[in-house]
Amino acid sequence: MAPHLNDKSQSEKQPVSISKVEANRRNALRSTGPKTERGKRTVARNAIKHGFLAREVVITAGDGKESSEEFHDLVEKLHKYYEPVGVVEELLVQTIAHCWWKKARVIRAENGEIRKRLDTLAMDREQRNSEKGNHDLALFDGHLLLFSTENQADRPVLTRDGSSALREAKRDLNKHALGLLFLTVLLETAKSEIARDGYISLDIRNKIFHAFSDWDYCLANACIGYGPPEAKTEDRPSEKVVDKQAVDEQGDKKRADDVVAAIDNRLERISELKRDVTKREELARDAEARSFSLPPADATDKLLRYEAHLDRGLYRAMDQLERLQRQRRGENVPPPLNINLGRRR
Repeated sequence: MAPHLNDKSQSEKQPVSISKVEANRRNALRSTGPKTERGKRTVARNAIKHGFLAREVVITAGDGKESSEEFHDLVEKLHKYYEPVGVVEELLVQTIAHCWWKKARVIRAENGEIRKRLDTLAMDREQRNSEKGNHDLALFDGHLLLFSTENQADRPVLTRDGSSALREAKRDLNKHALGLLFLTVLLETAKSEIARDGYISLDIRNKIFHAFSDWDYCLANACIGYGPPEAKTEDRPSEKVVDKQAVDEQGDKKRADDVVAAIDNRLERISELKRDVTKREELARDAEARSFSLPPADATDKLLRYEAHLDRGLYRAMDQLERLQRQRRGENVPPPLNINLGRRR
């Protein structure tokens, strides 16, 4: 049966009586908030989520993304400690949380400044050592090419700076891995030529002499004089000539053995130098890493100034919050001292 037009709809709300409204107001005044720990945490999060300062302090995107949960947990603990009342105290608690949060960034920034150099230390040192070794070898080989001409008048004049640089390059050949490898290859090539040809080629003799003359002159002198034997001109050698040739061959073999023995002795010493260079480089790298335990001076100055700025803001907010809470509790709080430390005129 269709309802009459003047019938009231069942969904129409009934008016609330005045007595009911007054009772709700009295109950609201008696309310002291949530009683359980879960309820208190929920209320605290409401202040955090809706605070306009809290929404801006946390970096929420990019490589420097921070944890909102960690920041909320910090603010909750500060709320529990300070128990702020009113919007001003709420904002001061948030300000304190912001200062501590940014101070943590200072520590991360310091860590990053240190790691910028430490994380690439091994590669940087290897590159520097490689550049040093290549420079020494290029200078050494370039000197040999320029001064290899037989005509003395065609040789360029070496300046004092150039002579000093060349001496330093020769001296440092046995101080880095690349130079020691170069010296090893020179001596191994000389041994191969002796075994194959019975003498050392002019190019290798010159390089060995210039490379070793400053620190192993005996080896340099032995190699520079071990060139090709003189040609024999006798067509029909007599018995005396044959005997002399036999003696010469024995002498050449002994000489070759002596040169090879000197080369082997130097190669053994170079192997020891390689181990020393490796150990010295490890110690140098460790020492440099320890020296990088602090950030660079310019970064340190910037971090210290920023942290000092945060400390001033932190202590100011803590002092203001303490004064407000003491005043709210009815204590007689004297006005803050304002001391001007500027220079008198």
